[in-house]
Amino acid sequence: MNTPSLAAAEPPLLLDETFPETRVLFGMARAEVAQLSATRAIAEQWAAIADTLREASDFPDVFVENLRPTDNASELAVRAAAADLAVRLGMTENAVRNHAHEAGLLRTRTPHVWAWFREGEFAVPNARTVADLVAHLPEDAWDAFDTAMAEHRLLAPPRFRARARAVASRLDQATLTERHQRAAKERRVWMEPAVDGMAWLNLHLTIEQCRRAFATIDRMARNLQVPGETRTLNQLRADVAADLLGGVLGSANTRGTGVSIAVTVPVMTLLGLEDTPGTLDGLTPIDADTARRLAGHAPSFTRILTHPITGTVLDIDRNPEHIPADLLRWQRFMHPICDFPGCGRPAAECDIDHTIAKADNGTTTDANVGPLCRNHHRVKHHTKWSLTRDATGITWTSPTGHTTRGDPPPF
Repeated sequence: MNTPSLAAAEPPLLLDETFPETRVLFGMARAEVAQLSATRAIAEQWAAIADTLREASDFPDVFVENLRPTDNASELAVRAAAADLAVRLGMTENAVRNHAHEAGLLRTRTPHVWAWFREGEFAVPNARTVADLVAHLPEDAWDAFDTAMAEHRLLAPPRFRARARAVASRLDQATLTERHQRAAKERRVWMEPAVDGMAWLNLHLTIEQCRRAFATIDRMARNLQVPGETRTLNQLRADVAADLLGGVLGSANTRGTGVSIAVTVPVMTLLGLEDTPGTLDGLTPIDADTARRLAGHAPSFTRILTHPITGTVLDIDRNPEHIPADLLRWQRFMHPICDFPGCGRPAAECDIDHTIAKADNGTTTDANVGPLCRNHHRVKHHTKWSLTRDATGITWTSPTGHTTRGDPPPF
């Protein structure tokens, strides 16, 4: 692959080197022009995405086929179009839908903000803030909110966000109780993998729930600060929270629910002869000591032994408590996430799809099956997306003819 020259990407600087002030001002002007261009491009991208999804909804025949009587053609077409855009643009389907939603809100509810955004003079974070807040405002407040936000468009994102929230709160005729009840419906918990074998566990809760939970964690952590304890208060809080949520500190009827986690361990690492990292659920690298500990002392973990050089799977440990089909286990280890490009849904939460359907004499073999999340399973079978598998991997073809290779496995 040819790498573009970094030097060639830099424009020639035809300024007298004896005037640094001129060069500084020229550099600032370049940065301002670049920001205007970038913001205009993002606004144009959002508009194009929104227009494309609307076209898919209005003319679903471009994207769908093999419909059942209960299928919604427009909904499936939008799903197929969002997937097509996501693959072409290198973003997630949620991001595609979010951009279309944000563009729709700004266009219809805050036209002045949208106009400034299209001109490149309304920062992208501020546009997202406006879209997020105006989504919850009553129609009779849209004009006033639009005017106020356009006037404050030059504020930096943190200041703009604070001002926008204050204006939205003043214009929203709903009581604080009503707004809180509305917001509380969006409470959730989600996990984000991090580097070095770590991850974030996020909880979006009511302030009362958060304060009560943190107070409990903090109290228990401080009680552990006895002489000889080397962990910091932050580390103690993290360990207490992990033990509480994992059921370690719970009563017999609140202990863990027996979740099975796959640990991939190179043979030489398991034997202690080298320290090649393992992986957790085929997704997250973990250090050798952790891999050995989990594989050796946790019977609820599934152990996978790999060749020390080629990485080929040599053996799969069988869980005596629950023995799923060997093919299903193999698939989920070799394909730990959904086979659709860019999708991060774990294979354990996916359907096992036949590339060539059983109705078309497709076989239930490793070469013909793979995990697809429920959304992409429906997209494959009921829209014009198609999938082929061969010895070199997976190829997807979109309804508009764009082809892309499947993502490589993360481990």
